Amino acid sequence: MKKSINNQNAKEALNQMKLEISNELGVESNHNGASKSAYQNGVIGGKVGGQMSKRLVEMGEEILLSQYNNKK
Repeated sequence: MKKSINNQNAKEALNQMKLEISNELGVESNHNGASKSAYQNGVIGGKVGGQMSKRLVEMGEEILLSQYNNKK
């Protein structure tokens, strides 16, 4: 499975979402994890990634419901 993002606009939107969620969670957004342990970086990344996944699923559900309701 290919994991890279080809669409530059999508990549920028996901990066923006990542920064917004990081700020909401009070996570440093300096992008330099060298001063932290791998475990600490994993915990932080897990929190942000989990929230991103949750919000993307919510967005997808809203789109599907909207499409379904428009077909009625």
